[in-house]
Amino acid sequence: MAGSTLSVLSSVWRMTTAQALSMTVMNINIITTGLAGAILSPVAWLATLALSLQFVSTMLVTLPASLLMSRFGRRPVFLAGASLSICAALIQAYAVYSGHFILFCIGSGLLGAGHAIAQFYRYAAADIVVPEDKPKAVSLALVGGLVAAIFGPEISYRLIGAVDGALYAGCFIGAALVQCLALPVLLGMPKLAVEIREKQGRPISAFLRLPAFRLALCSAALGYAVMSFLMTAVPLQIVNVSLLGEALNARVIQWHVIAMFAPSFFTGSLITRFGIRAIMTAGLVLYLAGIIVALSGLQFWYYFATLFFVGLGWNFLYIAGTSLVTLVTEPEERGRVQGITDMTVFTAVACASLSAGIIHTIGGWHIMALAALLPISIIGVTIAMTSKPSLP
Repeated sequence: MAGSTLSVLSSVWRMTTAQALSMTVMNINIITTGLAGAILSPVAWLATLALSLQFVSTMLVTLPASLLMSRFGRRPVFLAGASLSICAALIQAYAVYSGHFILFCIGSGLLGAGHAIAQFYRYAAADIVVPEDKPKAVSLALVGGLVAAIFGPEISYRLIGAVDGALYAGCFIGAALVQCLALPVLLGMPKLAVEIREKQGRPISAFLRLPAFRLALCSAALGYAVMSFLMTAVPLQIVNVSLLGEALNARVIQWHVIAMFAPSFFTGSLITRFGIRAIMTAGLVLYLAGIIVALSGLQFWYYFATLFFVGLGWNFLYIAGTSLVTLVTEPEERGRVQGITDMTVFTAVACASLSAGIIHTIGGWHIMALAALLPISIIGVTIAMTSKPSLP
C-alpha cells in the first residue's frame, strides 16, 4: 500500500464521503431535472434534454479530466470539479426561477462536467491499495451512493416548492449547498494522489485487443446505459403518465438508488470469492428480472420493483467492470485508460438518456422495456465469449 494503513483508510473514506455528496447532487438532479425540463421546454419530447446534456458533458470531460489528474494530481482537479458543480446547480436554480430553458440546459451541461470529475473518486480509492484489495476499494467508494439514496429524494421532495413561483428551483439550491460540503473533504486529500511518470505504457489499441478489457468496457458502459435509459424516463412515466404524484416518484428513485449502492458493502468480496464473470452474469439476471416486471403492469409496485432490480444489476455490472479496468492497467497507464473507459461509458449513457425521452414519448414505457433487451443481450454475448483464463 502507498503510505500507512491509517492514511490509506482515511483517503478511501474521503473518497467515499465525496462520492456520497456528489451522488446526492446527481440524485436530486435525476429526480427533478426531467420534471423541470417538462415545464420549461417548448415541446414535450425535449423534457429530458437538459438531463441528457449532463451525460453528454460527462462524456466529453472524462478523458481531459483524467489526463489533468495524471499531470497535476487528483486533489486540485477534484476541487475544481466540486466548485463547478456548485456554480452549475445555482445556474439551474436561476434558470428555473427566470423560466429560461436554454440557460437551464447550460447549467445542466456544466453539472455534467463536474460529475465527470467525480467519477474518478472510485479510481482514486483503488489506486492507493494493493491489487487484491482493488475491488473492495471500488466497492467501498461507491457505498457513498447509499447516503445519496437516503438524502437525495428527501431534499428534492421537501424543496420542490421552496421558492415561490418557481417549482423545483429550491431543489437545485439544495444541491449546491450539499456540494459545498465536499470542499473541506477534498482539501484533506494528499496533494498528489497520482504520481507523474515518464513511462507511457501500452497504447489504447493494445487494451482493445485484450478480451478482459473489452468485457470491462462492455459491462460498465452498456450496464450503465440500460440503467440510465430506464431511470431517465421513470419520473415522466410516474408523474405525467400514471399520475401517481411527486411523493411516490421520490420513493421509487430513492429505493432504486439504495439498490444501486447498498450491495457495495459486499460486492467487492463477492468478486474476490466467485470471480468477475459470475458477478456480471448475476447482474444480467437482475436486469432481465427488472424488464419482466416492467412489462407486467403500470402501477406503483411495478415501477418500484423494476428500478430496484435494475439498481442491483447495475451495481454488479459497474463494480465488476471498474474492478477489471483497474486490474489490467499499470500505474503509468491509468490516466489514459480510465479516461477512455469513462468517456466510453458516458457516451453510451448520453445516447441512452437522449433516446429515452424520445422513445418514451413515441412508444411508451413497454416499448422502452423491450428496447433495453438489446444492450443486455450484447453484454451476455460478451461474457460468454470471454474465457475465464483471459481474466486476471
